[in-house]
Amino acid sequence: MNIILVSNRLSRAVTLGPRHLWLVGAFIALAILGSLTLASWATYSLTRSFGVSLPTLPGTPASQQRQIDLLAVKLGQMQAQLLRLDGLTRRVADQTGIDPKPFQSDINAPQGGAISGVPARTMSLNELMASIQDADKQIETSLDHYGLVDVILTQRKLNTFQAPANLPTSSGLRSSVFGWRIDPFNGRQTFHEGMDFIGDVGTPIYAAAGGKVLRAEYHNEYGNIVELEHGNGITSRYAHASRLLVKEGETVKTGEKIALLGSTGRSTGPHLHFEIRYKGVPQNPLFFLNVAGRGNGGSLASK
Repeated sequence: MNIILVSNRLSRAVTLGPRHLWLVGAFIALAILGSLTLASWATYSLTRSFGVSLPTLPGTPASQQRQIDLLAVKLGQMQAQLLRLDGLTRRVADQTGIDPKPFQSDINAPQGGAISGVPARTMSLNELMASIQDADKQIETSLDHYGLVDVILTQRKLNTFQAPANLPTSSGLRSSVFGWRIDPFNGRQTFHEGMDFIGDVGTPIYAAAGGKVLRAEYHNEYGNIVELEHGNGITSRYAHASRLLVKEGETVKTGEKIALLGSTGRSTGPHLHFEIRYKGVPQNPLFFLNVAGRGNGGSLASK
């Protein structure tokens, strides 16, 4: 079979025989094979570099580019959030003493300059994927940072909590001790689950140890009461206060003022009712206070 090519410009015919047709076909086949090989290599390279498969975007090239542009906008929003996260990292570092530099990204490096005269260009899919991977790495780094912060703060919290061994008030005068006594309201023998300290209304009440405020509220019998959790199942209660100075959920230190002495609730006069409990069971406060030897107002052993 022969193919005749006619050129109007040259006004002459060129005849291609079977041998010429074979050469042209081979050339076209090689071109197609080369294109497929190049595309396969690009996909493999992208997969190896980013650890993901090349995504397939539906639609025409124009619609695909619009999708890429939308993803680029989302990426910009993600990077803005990372900037805010870096700022928070610095503030947290100030509180914990952790060096923030190893945990911060390069996206917050100072940048600037005049607007270029060169028209802005859209991102390619490869560039977008590379930027997303960078943002993902920064998120992982930030998670590592806050995991470390959590460990440090938890350790500090454990160090803050301790046995309630300090006197809860500067007044060392005791009106009732732990154990059986005659109830002043009904004259019956009842078990007193704490220790009472006499004092003037408004006398400061201190935390016998560092801990977390479990409750700070009014109770029909305890009156205004503060209850602290000290860890390991130990809690302390401070009742009949005239005023509460802390709120539920707060963390207090040993010796911190938490309330003012009063006579609210089931009380015959101004005093502090002080309790220590282990897993909900009342304990003799003298055992804990004597362990300290000296607290805010000295040792109870000699009083």
